[in-house]
This record gives sequence, structure tokens and C-alpha cells, in this order.
Amino acid sequence: MTFEAAPAARASSQPVSAVQALERLKAGNARFVAGRARFPTVQKEVLAELAKGQQPYATILGCSDSRVPPELVFDAGFGELFVVRVAGNVLGRSILGTLQYAAP
Repeated sequence: MTFEAAPAARASSQPVSAVQALERLKAGNARFVAGRARFPTVQKEVLAELAKGQQPYATILGCSDSRVPPELVFDAGFGELFVVRVAGNVLGRSILGTLQYAAP
């Protein structure tokens, strides 16, 4: 499998319009659904099982930072982590409520 850097990962100072961003999201989702995503994905049967409910083994409170995807950093698969991301890792009431929801 060859890995091609995502367009956003390439050095570029060109802004992306809202229309371009939406098109890239749609194209990425289409690749994911078709099983052709740039990163390893899970089988459709696993995704169907995950749609029935979630049982993550850990909850992560992390910074809203596009450079640090927790699933990749912790080598976790779909459904294994409940990730809550907020600027500055600040624990406010809404974030606390989300963390409470995540706990079994």
C-alpha cells in the first residue's frame, strides 16, 4: 500500500474555500465507504456492529489540534476511544457533561 500525503498535509499557503472543503470531505467519505481510504479502515461488518452501540475502553480529553489524531497516536481502532476535543483542554460544564456521557 502506498501512502500519498493528504492535500492538507502538503506545504501550501493557499486557502481552501468552503465549497472546496465540502467537496474534499465528500470525496474522502466516498473513499472510506468504498474501502479505499488512505488510512487502513475496518470492514463494513465491523462498522455495522459499531453502529449498534459503543463500548470504548478509554475516554480522551484532548486539544482541538488537527495534527494530533488520538486514534493514530494510541494505535486504536474504530470504537476503541471516546475522544472529546476542546481548545486548550479546558474542562467546562458542557465538556464535563460529554465526559459523563462517555463513561459506562
